Amino acid sequence: MNRAAGHKLGRWGRLAALVYEVSPQIFAALGFLAGGVMIASSVTPAFPGRLAWVSEALPPVFIDLSHFAASVVGFLMLLLAAGLWRRRQGAWLAAIVLLIVGAGLSLLKGLDWEEAAELLLLAAVLWPCRRAFDRRSRLFEALSPSWLLLLLATVAGMLWLGFFTYRDVAYTDDLWWTLVTDQEVSGFLRAAAVIALMAVVLAGRALLSAPGAKSHRAPTPEEAARALAILQAGEGVTPDAWLASLGDKALLFSPSGRAFLAYAVRGRRWIAIGEPAGPSGDRLPLLWAFAELADSYGGAPVFYAVGEDLLSDLATLGMALRKVGETAVVRTDAFSLEGKSKQNLRTAVNRLEREGAAVEVIRPGEPGLDMAELRALSDAWLTHHKGTEKRFSLGRFNPDYLSQTPLAVVRIDGRVVAFANLMPGSDGVAVDLMRHLPDAPTGVMDYLFVRAIQWARIEGLTDFSLGMAPLAGLENRRLAPVFARVGALVFEEGGALYGFQGLRAYKSKFDPDWRPLFIAAPASTPLPLALLDVALLTSGGWLGMLGLKR
Repeated sequence: MNRAAGHKLGRWGRLAALVYEVSPQIFAALGFLAGGVMIASSVTPAFPGRLAWVSEALPPVFIDLSHFAASVVGFLMLLLAAGLWRRRQGAWLAAIVLLIVGAGLSLLKGLDWEEAAELLLLAAVLWPCRRAFDRRSRLFEALSPSWLLLLLATVAGMLWLGFFTYRDVAYTDDLWWTLVTDQEVSGFLRAAAVIALMAVVLAGRALLSAPGAKSHRAPTPEEAARALAILQAGEGVTPDAWLASLGDKALLFSPSGRAFLAYAVRGRRWIAIGEPAGPSGDRLPLLWAFAELADSYGGAPVFYAVGEDLLSDLATLGMALRKVGETAVVRTDAFSLEGKSKQNLRTAVNRLEREGAAVEVIRPGEPGLDMAELRALSDAWLTHHKGTEKRFSLGRFNPDYLSQTPLAVVRIDGRVVAFANLMPGSDGVAVDLMRHLPDAPTGVMDYLFVRAIQWARIEGLTDFSLGMAPLAGLENRRLAPVFARVGALVFEEGGALYGFQGLRAYKSKFDPDWRPLFIAAPASTPLPLALLDVALLTSGGWLGMLGLKR
C-alpha cells in the first residue's frame, strides 16, 4: 500500500472514529424522535382500512390496550433519550427493548407497518454500537432543565395535535370508557391523561430533586486521610483547601490520586470550593473529571472562590466567569506598623501588651491547647452575636479540624480571650475561624492579626490572607454585566443584610493587596442562582441565611 493510500485510509479511520464517538448523541436524537412518532401515532387516528383488518383478528379491548401502551412506550423513549445522550449502558439496552416492543404495538394498534419498520431499523442500527455506551447504568437519567423543557414541549405539542385532530368530536364523559373500535377519540383521551400526568410528575421530581446529593456527601475515613496527606505535603495547596478537612464536603481525587477537590451538591449544581489541592499537573485533569462527574448526573459544575491562576483552565472547560469579591492578602515582608495609617494598630498592640496580653501560635501536636476552654469561648461568641456555626465555605468550631492547623491564641493572665486558626498553604497562610470573648479588650483581634502576620514572616511565609470581602471590587457601570451591577449595588446598599463595606474597611487597615475571586459555571447556568446556592450551603439553608436559625 502506498503512502497516499495509507494517508487516505487513516483520514477515513479518524472520521469513522469521530462518528462513533458522537453516535450516542445521534442515537439520542433519533430515540427522542422515535418516541415522538409513537406518541403522535397514538393521539391521531389509524388508517380506517387497516384498523378494520386488525379488528377482525383481535378483540377491541386488546387493540385499545395496545394503543394506550404505545403512547406510554413513546413517552419512555423520550426519557431514555437523555440516558443515550450520556452514554448509559442501561439506556442502550432499554432503548432496544422499547423499540422492539413499540414496533409490535404499532402493528397491533392499527397495522402501522411503516412505523414498525422504522423502529426495528433503529433498534438494528443501535445494537452493534454497544461499546459507545460505556457509562454504568442509570436507566432513566436525571433530566437537566433544557431536557425537561424539550420533553414538556414535545408532550404539549403531541397533546395539541390530538385535540386538534378530534376538535369536531363533542365531549361526553362516556368517551373515557368507549372502546377504540367505537370511537377512536376515547383511546386518545386515556393516553393523553396518562402522558400528561407522567409529565407533571416527572417535572415536579426533576425540579425538586438533587441528583447525586445522597451519594456524594461526607468523605469516608480513608478519603479524609488521603486528603490530609496531600494537605500536609503542601505542594500546590492553597490555604482554603484545608476547609475540606471539616468533613462536610465530598472529595474527588485526580486520576493520579495526588490532588483532590472538595465540593457539595445542591439541587442541580455541583459546587466546588476553591482550587484543586495538589500538583499543578493534576489540576486540569481533575477539573475535567469533576465537570464530567456532575454532567453524568445531569448536574452543572460550579467553581466558587477561585483565583486568577485557575482562569485559563476554566476557560479551557468552557466556563463562564464572574467576579464575586476580593480577598485581602498581606505581604508579610512588606508589613509594618510604621506610619500614620497604622496608628490604630500600634495603639491596639501597645494597649493589649500593657494589659498583659500575649499571642502564642500553637502548632498541631504541641501541648498547651485546651479545647474545652476554646469551646466555651466559641459558644460565648456565638451567643453574643446571636449566630450559628457556618459551613461549606467557612470553618466552624470542630476540635478535629482545629487540631490539624496552627492556632493563634491571645492570653491575658493565662486566660484565653481570643483565637484564630491559621490554614497553611504552599507559600502563605490564611485566617479562617476567629472568635473572642464578649468581654475581651477592644482591639484584641487587631492585636492577634498583627502578631500572626509577624509570625508568618518569621516562618518564611510570604502571604497572609485575611479572607474574602464578598462582592468587593464589582463596578456599577453601564457596560458592566448585570451580575456585576447588581452585586455592586448590594455591596453599597446591603448593609442591613450583611456588613459588606464594613468588612472590607476593617481588612483595609492592614494595607493588603486585594486579589479578585471568581465564580465559574457553564454558560447555561444562571450564576446568581449558583451564588445563592453557595450562600445557602454556607448558612445551612434558608433559615440560617435569614437569621432565623438558632
